[in-house]
Amino acid sequence: MEKLADICAKNDVLIVADEIHGDLIRRNQTFIPIAKAAKSADPIITCTAINKTFNVAGLHCTNVIIPNEGHRETFRKTLGMHLASPFTITALIAAYTEGEDWLDQLKEYIDGTIEYVMGFLAERMPKVKTRIPEGTYLMWLDFSGYGLSPEEVHDRIYNKANVLLEDGGMFGEEGRHYQRICLPSPRPVIKEALERIAREFEAENGN
Repeated sequence: MEKLADICAKNDVLIVADEIHGDLIRRNQTFIPIAKAAKSADPIITCTAINKTFNVAGLHCTNVIIPNEGHRETFRKTLGMHLASPFTITALIAAYTEGEDWLDQLKEYIDGTIEYVMGFLAERMPKVKTRIPEGTYLMWLDFSGYGLSPEEVHDRIYNKANVLLEDGGMFGEEGRHYQRICLPSPRPVIKEALERIAREFEAENGN
């Protein structure tokens, strides 16, 4: 990240870093924002929020940190400075000052769900390849081991199993054989979703 920041600084490239998932890291992992890794945070705009961490996306609140005065003035003139509602400001302060215990419990729960998903796939769907992410509550599932087209994988998951994941193809050609699963739901919901998907792919193998 330091090298990337150096290259951008030397070529007058502005970095806008979306760090919205920065609070949601796995146990024994350390999150380093690029503004901290860089020699200077001056050419970097950092965006953070409590939206993902505390499940309050409806508050429409984002923190935009702009150290450079010129960039800050450009931002102000172009987009304006939109003040959040008093309720949103109160929620933001409460989350950052009183939410640490809740966040620790949330991360523990998500870690447990990820461990469950890893165990389930190893036992019931070993052809699906994945890895434990260092942060966030998202996992990428590689279905290429089944030898099916992305369209067939989509049909089995979305239309037959009635589970809504995210096709990896929406993120580019390299993601076409992947599905992205979002894991902050209650664990029984995740278990039911995986059971439905597994039944469709076990039928493929004649199990």
